[in-house]
Amino acid sequence: MMSLRNHLSFAMAAVLVAAGLLLALALQDFPRRLVEDYVVSRLQHDADLLYVRVLDASDPETAAQGAAGTVYQLPLSGHYFLIRIGEGPWLRSRSLWDEDLAVPLPDARGEAVFRLDGPAEQTLLGYAKRFPSPAGGILVVVTEDVARLDAAIASFGQRMLVGLVLALLLLLVLQRRLLLRGLAPLQDAVAACRRIERGEPAALDSTAPREVQPMLDAVDRLARHHAQRLGRIRHAVGNLSHALKTPLAVLQHRADELAHQGHDDQARAIQAQVDAMRNTVERELRRARLAGGGPTSAGFDARNQLEALGEALRRLHAGRALDIVLEVPDRHYPLDREDMLELFGNLLDNACKWARSRVVLRVASAVEAPDALACTIEDDGPGVPPDMIGRLGTAGLRSDEQRPGHGIGLVIVGDIVTQYGGSIDYAPSPTLGGLRVSLRLPL
Repeated sequence: MMSLRNHLSFAMAAVLVAAGLLLALALQDFPRRLVEDYVVSRLQHDADLLYVRVLDASDPETAAQGAAGTVYQLPLSGHYFLIRIGEGPWLRSRSLWDEDLAVPLPDARGEAVFRLDGPAEQTLLGYAKRFPSPAGGILVVVTEDVARLDAAIASFGQRMLVGLVLALLLLLVLQRRLLLRGLAPLQDAVAACRRIERGEPAALDSTAPREVQPMLDAVDRLARHHAQRLGRIRHAVGNLSHALKTPLAVLQHRADELAHQGHDDQARAIQAQVDAMRNTVERELRRARLAGGGPTSAGFDARNQLEALGEALRRLHAGRALDIVLEVPDRHYPLDREDMLELFGNLLDNACKWARSRVVLRVASAVEAPDALACTIEDDGPGVPPDMIGRLGTAGLRSDEQRPGHGIGLVIVGDIVTQYGGSIDYAPSPTLGGLRVSLRLPL
């Protein structure tokens, strides 16, 4: 989904580009129309003057040549006139020399404005008008070379287009900076929510714009309310769990008595229920601690703390000569240290319990996983049957009843991963042949 910042940026950029295109088209057309209107007005005056001079003249050609200015007498000057009285021959200005012009006839209104190619590669703007006369009408055509004006207009348009492009680029940059500045309070709110999610203290900015401040206040109130409610739940679960300890101790004592009296079946039945209740209590206490955890203190230094954990496991399994390989980058994660030690402790202890001789923990570097704690744990043990691998982490599941433990370690791992919004995957190890655990916790 496109972000609000990009959506607004694209929308505002599209508006600016559209406005720029319209302005560019206007700049291309408006100067040309302005110049043509000015030239046509001059041609109209010349046409009126020629009509007045030839209307009652005894020698129309002499009258026309004398009435026109010197520009109509210079050869190929670009200023030309053609006059036709009734159906008589065309009277031509001396500036035309021996050239002919294929001029269009006026329309029904008796006037016409047109462009045509003239001699010497000239571009002529012409004006034709039919005037009334007793001889059947007088048609006057006057032209002016506008090639230089066209070149000047084209040059002006190119300069304006370059300036317009530069102005648009500057406006786009300014618009982007203003948008980032305007949305900065939202980024602060997102960062504060993420700190709250990680259990860190988060103070929201109280100087945000008026439109954003109500949302920040609501998020702040929601965070405080959420923390207070989790605290109450945590205390309630803790009190309940502590209240169950005494009945559990009584039941444990009763199971021991029955076993001592030789009632093994009844003792095992009670002992199984006691173990199940203890596991449930331990698990719910763990969930309550995760849910109501306070701010993270020092974070998790992966290399130092995992090496210490690995050393403890080597001492614990000293009799088996396990090779515990740790490939861990020197990286600090903003995660609760106790949670991570319990998570990795359970995973590594489970791998050591099943491994024949080798356990490998590899944590991805900051380049490989910049926004997450990602790792794999593999062992060369017997692995997990395919029908059980999908149920690993389920409460009460034990793959081997002969091995010590209550089957709660991977359940706790699953709870921690869920609490941090991460993912965990169990699969056969392609390199060591045992179990491979793939873990990813977003930061």
